[in-house]
Amino acid sequence: MTQSFRIFFLLLLLLCRCSAPEKQENSSSGKLRVFIDEFVTSKVEAASKSEMNAAFFLLQLQKTKGQLATLRSIDPLELKGDDLIDWKFAQSILAGRELQQEKMLPWKKNPRLYMTFTDLSTVIDSPLPLDDKVKQIEERLKLIPIQLGNAMNQLEVYIPRFQELSLFMAENGLVLFDKELPAFITMNPTTSARLLAPLQDGRNSLEKFIAFLKVELPKKPQGDFAIGKEVYEAMMKHQFLLDYDADSLWKFGWDRFKATVKELEALAKTIDSRKTWQQLALEFKNEHPEPHKIIEVSQEWVDKSRAHVLARNLIPIPWKERVKVTARVEYLRKTSYYGNFSFAKELDKDSMYTSDMMINPFEDQWDDKKKQEFLLEHDWGVIIVTAPHETYAGHHVQGLYQLHNPRPLRKNNSISLFSEGWGLYNEQLMQETGFFTTEKIHLRQLQLRLWRNARVIYDVGLHSGKMSYEEAISLMTDQVGFLRWASQLEVDASTASPGYFIGYFTGMSEILAMREEYKMKMGNAFTLSDFHERLLKIGSMPPSLMREALMNN
Repeated sequence: MTQSFRIFFLLLLLLCRCSAPEKQENSSSGKLRVFIDEFVTSKVEAASKSEMNAAFFLLQLQKTKGQLATLRSIDPLELKGDDLIDWKFAQSILAGRELQQEKMLPWKKNPRLYMTFTDLSTVIDSPLPLDDKVKQIEERLKLIPIQLGNAMNQLEVYIPRFQELSLFMAENGLVLFDKELPAFITMNPTTSARLLAPLQDGRNSLEKFIAFLKVELPKKPQGDFAIGKEVYEAMMKHQFLLDYDADSLWKFGWDRFKATVKELEALAKTIDSRKTWQQLALEFKNEHPEPHKIIEVSQEWVDKSRAHVLARNLIPIPWKERVKVTARVEYLRKTSYYGNFSFAKELDKDSMYTSDMMINPFEDQWDDKKKQEFLLEHDWGVIIVTAPHETYAGHHVQGLYQLHNPRPLRKNNSISLFSEGWGLYNEQLMQETGFFTTEKIHLRQLQLRLWRNARVIYDVGLHSGKMSYEEAISLMTDQVGFLRWASQLEVDASTASPGYFIGYFTGMSEILAMREEYKMKMGNAFTLSDFHERLLKIGSMPPSLMREALMNN
């Protein structure tokens, strides 16, 4: 090779290397990567850090429409494999946001949306350095009068149940200003003294907001929480990527509800043929731990569910992790009858991924009726069945897999249609693998599944006009067996979050169908551990995308 040829060859190689990245970035796959990088790092400003004025909500909508236009300018026909699935997932996320921001308009209906101060307890209890805590708290306190002022100007309709729940939340939120923040300032007087003035301003604005909720909001035109059949069906099609319309989803919900009732009836005959399943369920619901040990007992069953998952090799858990069961903060106790779950998002001070399961505690100041009602909804059955749903191998484990997903879009986004379906699937999995050791617990597990069947019915029913609020309450009390107060909290959550609650049973059904398909594909090589690991490594997306990734892998 001559010297001149060597020089020519090196220049040609250098030119190819320099032009390859540019060509790659101009490809559909390259454009998608750029879009996703921007999408996961430049989210719309969090409501808790904004003034929450009309301009803020308009900006959210404009940004969503702009992102959709950018995404759709990337030709999906030029994508394949995981890139194509990511494109579809991103479009479903943005389509859901667009529907909420343009058609559902919760900022004109729901006062709870504006009470972002309620998560200041999280800042107080966080592991942040003291100076950072004080700075965040100060910034948030200064926003409270502005946010609540905008709420009073922008809420256009009076929805009685929204008003009742918002008033409860606001009045119980006073504890933050009267106890929690003053205690924080007392412990750190030098650093925190500057919080005193914004603390008082925040409390004064909350008092004004409470008066508004009591007196002025009921004077506004009475409105409806329902989003309407057209918007609901658009959500099914474009956000959840489901083939159901309102009518077929309604039928699916009722068909599966009736099928679960038949299972309950058959099981009841094997336990005591003289009694109905409802009679047996009520008997079993009267069996509960000592009231003040419910949180302690819940921790025991969380730990037992972990041991069961590992002993049966149901799914690998390759991280140092744990779940702590704690009492739920007071102002959130009326948002659901049982509690809520908080995922581990990073390593804690002990180098562990620690999730928190927060339960409404038993309170001595209640009257006898409320105490008895509480205990009926915190029996052994609900404690033992809820533990795997929330923790092992439910939300806690699914959350860890999502946290470690190498694809940025899937790491940072999830959908209830899979995540809640996965939680309910784990209740079924624990029954299949012998965790529920008595027929009493099995019957309660089926009753709790019936509850999720009902969620499909009243979610589509309430928002498409097929069912009234009182009919939904009746379904939960008369046919599922909930007490009225617990039924109300259930239905209230659906009115404020349309579509979320269909995720439990619909998602579980889709996961069970995927399991059968994957089992047929793998034949004798099929194992539950492999199926679960592969599925969770894919992400938490609409089931049609999960199936596409699983079966084409």
